Amino acid sequence: MALPFSGRKDGLSLSEALPDRSLFILVAMMSFLAALTLTGATGARTLSTRWAGGAAQLLTIQVSEPDQPLAVTSKADKTAQPTRADAVLADLATLPTGTQVHRLTQDELARLLTPWLGDAGKTALPLPAVIEVRLAEGQEAPTNLEQTLDAHVPGTVVEHNAEWSTRLRALAQSLLACAALALATVGGIATMITALATKAGLSTRRDIIKILHGLGATDSYIAGRFAWRTGGLALGGGLLGTLLAMAPLLLLFRMAAPFAASTLQAASTTMPDWRTLPDLLPGDMLIGLAALPFVAAFIGWVTTQFMVRVWLRRLP
Repeated sequence: MALPFSGRKDGLSLSEALPDRSLFILVAMMSFLAALTLTGATGARTLSTRWAGGAAQLLTIQVSEPDQPLAVTSKADKTAQPTRADAVLADLATLPTGTQVHRLTQDELARLLTPWLGDAGKTALPLPAVIEVRLAEGQEAPTNLEQTLDAHVPGTVVEHNAEWSTRLRALAQSLLACAALALATVGGIATMITALATKAGLSTRRDIIKILHGLGATDSYIAGRFAWRTGGLALGGGLLGTLLAMAPLLLLFRMAAPFAASTLQAASTTMPDWRTLPDLLPGDMLIGLAALPFVAAFIGWVTTQFMVRVWLRRLP
């Protein structure tokens, strides 16, 4: 006669012993939080990498009253004086070969200022000329550039984005450390939840487990039954939590897409279309999100195996 544990049928009735609904929902919630944390960390790292990769070679120059002519020194020079913006562009033309200089058009400047001024094209405020200077790889701006431009065209402001790059890199590293701590906390909570659910199942099926164990059921068989049950529940909960997190994540990435641009000219473009969002999502983030349900299942399986085997060894 075949023993109850010799076939594929579950003789432990784990569907009744384990708190299926509560375990499934709790794992889904943990996976939802883990997906948000993972995406936040990946987004911070991506933004920091893009800024650090280009900000060191990027300068932003603002010229007030750009269409006004330079102060003339004599009547003979009055008609030959360029505008303040043209004078700055002429000075920037002396920078090393490979330097890219771009003056933002009125449309680009209006789009760039729309989040703060609304329709910047209709504002009565005088807008400065914004010039973007991108140095060649490995080159640095002259140390006296700001003094030279200000002496030639008074009121010119030069912003060195390399300083912001250092701050953003430090901020990203702090966010990554916080994200790693949060993920470790979520994993620890998931392990505790699985352990408590397994302990409850063992208490519920204590008598039948003792009988099966006495009839010859191995520790591997009993632990495997529990582990595959909790692993399946964790896999389903992890999949549900990850899918639920996709909607807010796509919305956040759509809002953050302009800030991922490496230049002001790119950042001044309109909000990306929904169909282009898959191109904006980092590949390693998508791999991490896809792996979350399997990580949850692995945590559930390993925790249950450990708990059941320890419990069986304590049987008389």
